[in-house]
Amino acid sequence: MGWSTVFLIIAIIAGLIGIWNLARQRNIFLALTGIFWFLIVLFAQYIPRVYDYHIASGLPALGTLFLYVIIPILVILAFFTTYNRR
Repeated sequence: MGWSTVFLIIAIIAGLIGIWNLARQRNIFLALTGIFWFLIVLFAQYIPRVYDYHIASGLPALGTLFLYVIIPILVILAFFTTYNRR
């Protein structure tokens, strides 16, 4: 079992927790972060044509854009959301 398999298993767990958080109506930004991170790892390892797809000249690849721009923005937004227990 190599490190790519371990990385995929951790990503599957993050995706499942993200779906569970969406079902429980908890922090939507953390849930989307887990789901997107699972998709990024899946595409990076098993569908590299999607991960390496370039939208326009001068922009990074789609997977890199999600990994280094979208995921950090979702994490930052998760810090600023509040969860009220009733």
